[in-house]
Formats: sequence, structure tokens, C-alpha cells
Amino acid sequence: MDKLYLVRTFLVPAAVLLVSAAVAAAGPRPSYDTNPPFTTGLLKPVAIKDASGRTATLYDPRDPYAIFINYELGMHCVGFDISYCCVIPPYSSIQAQAVRTGPGGDLPRLLSPGDGLSLYYSVKDNSYSDGNKMQYWQVPKDVNGNGKMDDPGDSFANYVWTHLFIYMDLEGTLPAGWSEASRLRVGKQIQVPIDSGPTGKSLTGGSLTYAGSTGGNKVFTDSLIPEVRNIQLTLTASYLWDALGLPLTAFNDSRRRGSLRSISNTDFQPYQYSLVQLRDRNGKPLMENGKVVEFFGTNPLDLPNCYHCHSRGGLAAKLSREAGLSLFEKEYAYWKNSYPDITEFMARQSEASINVLELHDRHYGTAFLKEYNPDASSNRLGSVGPVNCADCHGDNISGNLQSPRPGASGYKAVKARPLAESVHMTHAAVIPMPDKAGRTQSCQACHPTHWQQEKMNASVNQFQVVDDDGNPRFSNADVRTSGGGCYLRRDAHTNPNVKPPFFLNQIGKWYLKEVSRKDENGKSVPELRGLYCTNCHNHLSQELYRFDELKDAVAQDGKTLRNKPVKELITVVAKGNAIAFKNYFADPIAGAEGDPLRSYYENHSGATLVRASKDGAGKLKLLPWNAKEGDPVSYDGASNGKDWWLSAAEPHCADCHLAPFVESAGGGYFPIDQPNKYSLYRYSKAHGAIACQSCHESVHGLYPVRYEGPEITVDLTSHEQALQFSPDGSYAGPVTCAACHRVNEKGVPVQLQGTEYSGDYWASVVLLHAMREADQRLPVERLMEKFPYARSRKIVQDGWE
Repeated sequence: MDKLYLVRTFLVPAAVLLVSAAVAAAGPRPSYDTNPPFTTGLLKPVAIKDASGRTATLYDPRDPYAIFINYELGMHCVGFDISYCCVIPPYSSIQAQAVRTGPGGDLPRLLSPGDGLSLYYSVKDNSYSDGNKMQYWQVPKDVNGNGKMDDPGDSFANYVWTHLFIYMDLEGTLPAGWSEASRLRVGKQIQVPIDSGPTGKSLTGGSLTYAGSTGGNKVFTDSLIPEVRNIQLTLTASYLWDALGLPLTAFNDSRRRGSLRSISNTDFQPYQYSLVQLRDRNGKPLMENGKVVEFFGTNPLDLPNCYHCHSRGGLAAKLSREAGLSLFEKEYAYWKNSYPDITEFMARQSEASINVLELHDRHYGTAFLKEYNPDASSNRLGSVGPVNCADCHGDNISGNLQSPRPGASGYKAVKARPLAESVHMTHAAVIPMPDKAGRTQSCQACHPTHWQQEKMNASVNQFQVVDDDGNPRFSNADVRTSGGGCYLRRDAHTNPNVKPPFFLNQIGKWYLKEVSRKDENGKSVPELRGLYCTNCHNHLSQELYRFDELKDAVAQDGKTLRNKPVKELITVVAKGNAIAFKNYFADPIAGAEGDPLRSYYENHSGATLVRASKDGAGKLKLLPWNAKEGDPVSYDGASNGKDWWLSAAEPHCADCHLAPFVESAGGGYFPIDQPNKYSLYRYSKAHGAIACQSCHESVHGLYPVRYEGPEITVDLTSHEQALQFSPDGSYAGPVTCAACHRVNEKGVPVQLQGTEYSGDYWASVVLLHAMREADQRLPVERLMEKFPYARSRKIVQDGWE
């Protein structure tokens, strides 16, 4: 449909506006502060009079339009010199939802192309990548498998995507008479243009593509099961506009001078400003109040820290020398001796790449460096070409379910563990690096750690988790007090300034008491320390998912452990062992019994994907995972990426938060999610068709991000993004009702005036999370019956802390 309403239209008589407080006071008084966590200083006050002349002040949104911008990954962790190897290809997306707000008391509505409008995107001061920001398109690789690397299209940017294909369009059309020959493969028949992503969206800017009710950017891939082909992957959730898979770097146009060799550690700007502009049917910018309707968002991307350990004085480099490996040192010497403009940072990047490949050849019998030429000025790996890790290691994030990857060239590709599994289990075994509490520092050490401010990217920054050679700095302290990069000292879950209500279930309350409010010595502290990476990515999260068989995901009706007391969880998950529950399942400790950090990856088995049976003709019949017949088929049997990156293996809001502060029901994006289970956060909606990400931002950068002033805040972009929707100019938490609705003095939409919700901001927050796609069509009377105020008030009281 062309117009999606947030709430069904209903009339509110003027007199009703003035009696709402009395109505709200009719029931038992809440035990919490019902006021909002903000003032209305930036909203537009409107005086409303009834027939008797009494006046009430209401408040209109700041802007007639709102554009909420986000991304689909917590932070894209990507290299920019891909002439040696590629773990994950460049891929950053700009996603948005646009709303016509409700000044005058009108109902806000979600905009679509049916409104005669379009959204135009760009990235501020970042319009290209090829050349002195990234080596990718000009890197040769044999795409056609003919043994040559000089055919048209023989580019690594094409090579990495050839396992994905379409037949006619990106709408998922599968012709009845399809054949292998009719497939249009990305990178072959559909080549990737310079400075563009696999769908053709360019860094120079352009129109966002709208995904309708079933999602968009639907591509196909094949599974490990020969009979199961044409697996549809829906890459964009419903009702989103997006530019998919942009090859963005962390380098701004205005700051890049010289060659790629001149990049230094202080050049990184990981929190890029994506701009989205509203345009009319003729492509002209829409003007309101003399200004172009344009908002900005965050696109986070950064470099992994491989070079810390795999070059110079790093542990991997030291162990390599002891083992007699030396090619990586020749690599460093070549760049330092041959190019006066080479920075130490870039010389170490190249050294680290060769060190990783040399170690792989030594320990796993590969021959990636068989043609390595330490004196070559280009194509230093010879006919082997750069190594694409996903050629052997299945990887769901890039849609490669098979192993070896079809079309792999330059070396003998073999079936290997999933990519996420291989990388993490190896590092968990070699560098557990516990802090004083036993939590591994490796997550923060290996993943990106750059700050937005240049001065904070120097090694003297006391919050950097490791020094220049990868030596940990927080072994006698709390790693959660370090920072920089994609999560720590950034996300709401690591922000000591967040305030209740937290809307926590019993698991969440356990984390609040036993983890967030305790220091590295296990002592209670007044300031929140927050959660670490392994408090979400752990055995407990996966056990909760496997146990679920939900009839109603939002109400959490059905079989689940999520709404049970922690004591019951300990009995079911840890067989009654409270120590194992904490140290192995919920807050994994390096070296604890069972080695939880390593076993999380090394011993992982995917969840049941489907059940397989045969029909009367003996043909394969696939049934839902919880069907009463058929044999279980795990994700492992269908994808060599197992279920990593998919809903079955990822953490969920529902792990720690009370219903309805939970994801949508799964099944709409199968096999990315599953029926009777929770979907992924980035595919979830609430308050009608509003994406969770629109109001809360994307994972690892959830509002409110930690703000420590303009000079030392890790992610200043996301903080400033939140302020675009702030009712008072200082509140930077999740987007409020006032961004789109006319509200009363409590910040509650006028559509709820005359109900008990009108005097209780927090209960109205519960209501909007409970309302899912069909609920916005209900009249207010029916809405109150379905979601009674007393129930919402109880949820606030139960989940306050």
C-alpha cells in the first residue's frame, strides 16, 4: 500500500484534551516517575481551547518531516588494501525511513514512492574509494576460471561476489524454466562498477531504492544440499529505503593526499556522515521553511587490528620468526627501502598480510605464497592472486553457503570451517588475553579501535586496549573501561550515563546486578560498567534461541526460557551449576572449565533449520524446524557458514529485555530467521511498520551513545545524529514520540488523550513497542482493549531496573 499509518485515524474532541490528567489519575498511582526524560524546549507550543475557554498547551514536532538513517551491521570491519587477501569485502549500506510528521495533530505517516517522493543519498566528504583510499577494483583476479587475469572484468571486486545471482530482477523473481545458463551472476554478467557496490549503488550519490512489504534486494545463492538450490536471501527489510553494499572507506576526500602508501593511523574517520535528502517526483530537493529537507546518519566502518600482532614486535610476528618464517620481514623491508612516502603504518599492514598468509601455509598446508615475489612492484602473489578467505570458509554474511566456493581460482580451494568460527576460535586459543576479571581483551584488541578524533588515534591514548605491538594494557584492570572502535565506550550498553527504566527481564536484572554494576574485582560500583562483547555473544544467547517455540513473539506466549526466573535457567541450561552458568554461559571467563571462549566457536553446532521428509513420489520435502515429521536438518547441513550471523546464532534484545521490548517474529526472511523464533533486530518492526533501528539506531551504536565532550567522544556522529530529533537539544536517547507526533506536556501523542496513557510517558513507550504492523489500523477503543494501561504500567514497574 502507498501510505502506512502509524496509528489509525480517530477523532479526539477538544474537550477531551483537557481531562486526560483526571482520567490518568483514576487508576492506582504508578510507583515510578511518569514524566519523560526530556523537556519540550525545542518543540513548537500550541495553545488549544475548548468551548468553555480553558486552555491546554500541546507541542508540535520540530520538523514537518523526519528521516531516520541507519545501517545493517554494527560496524563493517574491512581492509582497504585488498591486493593480498580479503576477509570480508567492502560493504556498507545506507538505510532510511522517512516520515511526514504530524504538526497540527495530524497522524504521522511513513512515506513511500507512492507519495510521489524519493530519497537521495550521499556521504559527506567521501565520494570515492578507488585509488589512494582503496586497492580493490584494480586488483587482478581470474573471474572466469580460465587461468588468466587480464580478461575484461578480471577484478577482485567482481570475483568475490560471483556466488550470488539473480534471474530477472532484485525482487526475487524465479522463472519457472530456470537453468544454470539463465543465471545472471554478480561479478560476471552483472559487473561491479568502480566506486560502487554489488547492486550498482555508487559512492558519488544517487536515489535510495525502496523495499516494499516483503523486503527488497533479493538475491539467490545455492546451498550445500544438491537438491536445494536458488536460496533466496532478502538483504533489505520491509519498508526501508537503502543503498546496499557501498564500498565505503574511513577516509574523507579532503584529508587524503598522496598515494595509498601515505595513509597513517591518524587518517581514520570511522563514523562517516551519510546524508539523505527528500526530493519531489521531478528529482528536485523538497523545501520546508526555507530549508532543504535533509538529515544525516552514521555509517561506521574501520580496519581490523591484525597488524598489531602480525608485524614488527607483535606476538604472531615473534612466534613466526622463532618458527623460521621470514617472508613477512622481506615484505616490510621492500616497502621501507623502495618507497620514501611509505608510512610505518602501511608498511606494517603489508607485513601483516604476508605474515597471515605465511602462517596459513605453514599450519594448514596451503600454497598461497608459492609465487610470492618480494621484489615485484605489483601483483606480488603472482598467478595466485589475492586470497579470498570465503573461497574455503563458508560465510553467511557474504551469502556464500558452499565450500569450496564455486568459481574459486588461483589455488586449490577446499572445504574448511566457517569463516567466523575459524578466525575466532584460533585467536581465542592463542591470545585469550584476560583482563583482571577474566574477560578476554581480544575482542576489543582485534576489532576496530579508531576514534573519530584524530588525536585519540595515537598510541598514547590511555583508553586504547593494546599498545602498538598488541600487548594488552588492561590485564590488571577492567577491559570495559578501555575504548575506541565499534562497541566499547560507544554503545548504550557501555554507557555509564544511561538511566532507568531499562525494561529488563530476570536475565537482564541478573546482568545488571552481577556484571554491569560490578568492577574487575567483583565488587559493586555506583557507576555502571556496562556489558562486554561476550555478555551478548555467548552460549546462553544461543541456548535461549534453541529453546524457543513461540506462538506470539511480542507477548512471549509459547515455549521459552526468556520470561523465567534465573534459578530455572540455571537448572535447564547449566544443570543447576550456578558457577558454570556465570563463567561458561553468561559471562564467559578465559580459562574457565570447558574453555567457554574457544568452545563457543570450536564446538558450535547450528540450530535445526528444517525437517526433511519425502513425498509420495519420493521427492525431498522440506518442512518447518518444529514439524511433527521428518528428520532434522541443521544449518550446518545447508550452509558451510552454519548459522553464524543469522538469527539462530546472534544475540537478541529478547535475551535481556521484557516483552514487548523484543524483536519481531521470525519466518518472514527465512532462512535468515525462522518461524516461531525471534528475528534479527535489523529485520524487526514496532509501532506499525517503523523499524526498531529507526528509533534506537543500529547495533553497537544504540542510542544514547556515550558522550564525553566533543574532543574525546568515540562516536560523535551518532550522538549528533540523535540530537536532530531531540525535544530539548540535550536528550540524545532513543527517538521520542515528539519527533513525529503532536504531544502533551508528558510527551505522549495527542491520539492517546482521554486515555490513561496520556499522563504516563513510560507506559506509552510500552504501548508503542507492543503495537506491531497490524495494530496501527485499530481504532483507539480497540487499542485500549488489546493493550490495557494497567498491563503496560505493570511492565514499567517490573522492568524499571
